[in-house]
Amino acid sequence: MRTISNIFATSLFSIAIAGTGCGSSDDGNGNSSGVVDAGSATDSGGDPELDRATLRGTVWVPGNGPGMVPSGHEIPVFDAVVYLTSARPEPIEDGATCRPCVEAPANAVQTDHKGTFSIGQVMPGEYWMIIEKGDFRLEQQVTLTRGQVLTLDGAQTTLPSEHDPANGKTIPKVALATGQFDDMEDILGKMAMGSVDASGAFEGPSAAGIFDFYDNGGPNADQAVGTLEDLVRDLNTMLTYDIIFIPCSGSAFSDALKDTAVLNNVRDYVSAGGKLYVTDWSGEWADNVFPAQIELDGSSDTPASAYDPLTDTWNFSQFGDANGSPPYESEHAEAVNEDLLLWLDGQVGPYVGGMVGPFEATDMVIEGNWNHIEGLHSVQVGVDDMGNAIMDNPVKYVIGDDTLDGAKKPLTVTYEPAGCGRVLYSTYHTTETTHVGLAPQERILVYLIMEIGVCKDDIVID
Repeated sequence: MRTISNIFATSLFSIAIAGTGCGSSDDGNGNSSGVVDAGSATDSGGDPELDRATLRGTVWVPGNGPGMVPSGHEIPVFDAVVYLTSARPEPIEDGATCRPCVEAPANAVQTDHKGTFSIGQVMPGEYWMIIEKGDFRLEQQVTLTRGQVLTLDGAQTTLPSEHDPANGKTIPKVALATGQFDDMEDILGKMAMGSVDASGAFEGPSAAGIFDFYDNGGPNADQAVGTLEDLVRDLNTMLTYDIIFIPCSGSAFSDALKDTAVLNNVRDYVSAGGKLYVTDWSGEWADNVFPAQIELDGSSDTPASAYDPLTDTWNFSQFGDANGSPPYESEHAEAVNEDLLLWLDGQVGPYVGGMVGPFEATDMVIEGNWNHIEGLHSVQVGVDDMGNAIMDNPVKYVIGDDTLDGAKKPLTVTYEPAGCGRVLYSTYHTTETTHVGLAPQERILVYLIMEIGVCKDDIVID
């Protein structure tokens, strides 16, 4: 089993706020530098209880706060970290980096499944207010007065959709390979990362300065900075991205996966902290590289035996192409991850086909499935200090009825190979049609874009 190359040495052990349990830099004694201890300070001239202020609000998904979408269609952010600090935190490091979790600031709170938060017992004064979820961060200054209860509006609590750290706006750096059958950029546009037209279709030039297209046989190739093959042959460029999306497409550049150097680049990108999300027929970009965790149906699958971790070699003759058939709908799909279920259930928005929610997260229609996940398998990714095996156990987020045998099987899955990145796979087109608003299966992607960037404990290096 190969160890991570020295090329990652500067990024692997950096500490950053990156989600639940994460905070600003720690002095080693559990004290976060620059963070106000709201419970220890008092105003010497007054009643401490009356002196203190309260800060409240709801954190919203980029581009989906109040006034940005039809009333009632807003999308909250679950488990965002909100805190006050007297000193502005260090910027989030760009690109594929390991972000171990550190102790949260004393006054930090996490938003609930509806995105709400409240920070109480704060002494009056001027603070930096930090709102963060994964690789998204909003920084702004607030002034609290004696006894004040300040409820922030949506403009102050909607996460940013542009990368402008100097002005308190941080988003992940994204590479998106153009999907021939899954226009995932439409979802980014509906998060205001670029723009969509009146029909809900992404306007290609609007990606400039926000995320990068790579040509993989789909639309917006004229906006691409290179081909998908160009990207996967250049590890240094891959490492500049927090997330690489390879939505469902044909096999325009799949032959690159018959090159061991390319396979190692993808493995090393994930090991270094990169997030790789592939859908449907593009599944070979995950399954050929990491063949053991997910078992697809029939010849679509690359079996675990195709990779030998001891020699770090692949048997190309065993590679599948992830091209399942025929298509099917999961008419009674359900979110089985508890937090995803509690977050999505009851949200209001369009269903694919034009009807409007509220959504039932335990009974959804998921359209555009072309693949079948036959099984998930635990994979050893290292050993602990006692010599015990450390296992990567794939996590199911969504399951749905499968036309092969009628049983409910995984539709959206994540797993964590050695290192500190994550791989996500969905059997379906994330966006099946062009339409206004975000349907349930699209909101699942929105949730996972936020979720996969959070910090990670127990990082396995080899």
